[in-house]
Amino acid sequence: MLAAEALNLLSSFAADYPDAVQEGQVIDERLYRQQDRQLERVQAVLQALPERPGRTSLERSLNGLKRDFAALRPADLVQRRANAAADRLAALYQLQRAPIHPLPAATDGEPLYRRHCARCHGLRGAGGDGGPSLASAERSVQFSLFDYYNLLDPSADTLHGARLGADLNSWQRWALAVAVARFPVADQLPPSVDLAQRYPALVALPGLAVTRPATLPEDAATALLWWRGYPEAVRTLEHPLVRAGGLLQLAETAYRAGDTSGAYHKAVLAYRQGFLPLRAQLEKRDPALAARILDQWQALREALTGEVNSAVVLAASQRLRESLVLARNRLEPPPEQPAVIVWSAILFTLAAVTGLLWWRRLRRRPPSQ
Repeated sequence: MLAAEALNLLSSFAADYPDAVQEGQVIDERLYRQQDRQLERVQAVLQALPERPGRTSLERSLNGLKRDFAALRPADLVQRRANAAADRLAALYQLQRAPIHPLPAATDGEPLYRRHCARCHGLRGAGGDGGPSLASAERSVQFSLFDYYNLLDPSADTLHGARLGADLNSWQRWALAVAVARFPVADQLPPSVDLAQRYPALVALPGLAVTRPATLPEDAATALLWWRGYPEAVRTLEHPLVRAGGLLQLAETAYRAGDTSGAYHKAVLAYRQGFLPLRAQLEKRDPALAARILDQWQALREALTGEVNSAVVLAASQRLRESLVLARNRLEPPPEQPAVIVWSAILFTLAAVTGLLWWRRLRRRPPSQ
């Protein structure tokens, strides 16, 4: 796919730019020329892609990126603009960037890595003459898991070519992407569970697959680097309703791309894997909300299988996702009420004062004759 090739080139460009330019100077002339060709190819690919509303804005962004590149602008600025252009391109051409199945473990991808990648990148990803380091956290934060996955697509990859990825199916490519993502965090302890509660979308799909750590606050970036290298370990941290919302997002992407049957399949998965395990619990906590969600799910399924305007389908999905957020909040343990706390303190104080008064009264009583 041409759009996937352009996305591949932009993500690689963003990761490699600091190795080509530092402090306004070209430090690697060969890499700089290669990156110049990459940007030209991205612009050519965009011209070959179908016209879409928003393509003109994307073209302007790429022209601005080309000017920044020629002016040897700072790496953080150039990387941010390259990644923003990549994300806009992916949204414009409805690239599905996350799997509908759970991510494989890195151990599933390690034999594939040894067979396909170790010769150039080293057994532990340290890099060498044949390829850059994959163990560098500074470089890894510029890639999402999907960026790694996309680098293994023989139809989109101009760096490896058909020699890598041609005999890999989609599941194997995700396994290899996770194996590569583990290298920078292989010897690190897992982040605090509290971070999963603060950033729930990052331990669920699609967020786990599509988010680049470089775009996040430092604590979230550090956590995501670890989580995506150990998806099997963080699966228990993924709230089922967040999983449902992520699958509905994927369903919307598939629907916009014209894959109605794929959208319906993902919506059904969202119900079975995300809502159904918590349905009984929600019906006890908030019967009205549970009934509303069931009605909204039925409306979405009917919209996906009927001949309705696309705006109706997308609006039905959006309403359902909003209700799932409400359901998740409703299922959270209720916070302690301030009034209860205040009255508890008052009662405790009264009991303490009463006890003290009785103690003093008993001490003042004269001893019995």
